[in-house]
Amino acid sequence: MIKVRREGDLYIINAGTDLSGNVIMWTTIYYYNGIVIDSGCINAASEIINAIESIGDVKAVLITHHHEDHVGAAPLFRDRGYKIYASYRTVEILRNPPVIPKYRQLVWGQPMPVEAEPINHKIRVGDLDIDVYNAPGHSPDHVIYKIRDMLFTGDLIGSLKPKIAYYGEDYLEILNTVENTVLKLDFSRILGGHITASREDIKGFTKYLIDLKNRIMDLYRQGKSIEEITNKLLSKVPEKVIMMETVSEGEWRRSYLIQSLLGLKHNK
Repeated sequence: MIKVRREGDLYIINAGTDLSGNVIMWTTIYYYNGIVIDSGCINAASEIINAIESIGDVKAVLITHHHEDHVGAAPLFRDRGYKIYASYRTVEILRNPPVIPKYRQLVWGQPMPVEAEPINHKIRVGDLDIDVYNAPGHSPDHVIYKIRDMLFTGDLIGSLKPKIAYYGEDYLEILNTVENTVLKLDFSRILGGHITASREDIKGFTKYLIDLKNRIMDLYRQGKSIEEITNKLLSKVPEKVIMMETVSEGEWRRSYLIQSLLGLKHNK
């Protein structure tokens, strides 16, 4: 299932798996002057590419990282003759993508191998210069793209007030990336896989994380356990957070956010 809306020359395509007329999770693909940023999931691949080809020519597909909701449709783009670009680390993963858990196969679909072109710090597509920045935290291979005053950030920031974290996600590294890369750039807004936000929103995000980190550290110094800290600070959360913990086979937990901001390894 897809939804398409237009903001000037920017097209925003929300895509997800149609489950009896419902979508559990949406991901976002962007199209701007022939450039596609992230390809979306394989379960909606045909709808995605058909919608984009109805908008205009495809000059390049830029991938932010290797997760299935961002790369799933890439093989179909490749099959139609379009070039796929990604970081060197992402290129290697795309050649042999890992088998994902069953719940993610249901929500997004299992990604298939695809060849992509590696990029460094800049790429020119048509008359557009695109700057590429390493942006680790959500995943080690993650990059972001700056096109004019827009910053395409993939899943670097999935929520402005996160209450849960993905296994292996490093929120100290996310905070470092946002403070020392993102906020040093000149942009009007970020365009991510699950949110869009202004510069002021991103400043609010860093403040939220720093405040949460300080509260966690205070409780940890008092001898509180990870479970006690989680129950103290993250007991009242949206229903979606509980759902993610329940169905994700241990991949998403509130305790991972606590451990991450303490600089500890996640314990499943």
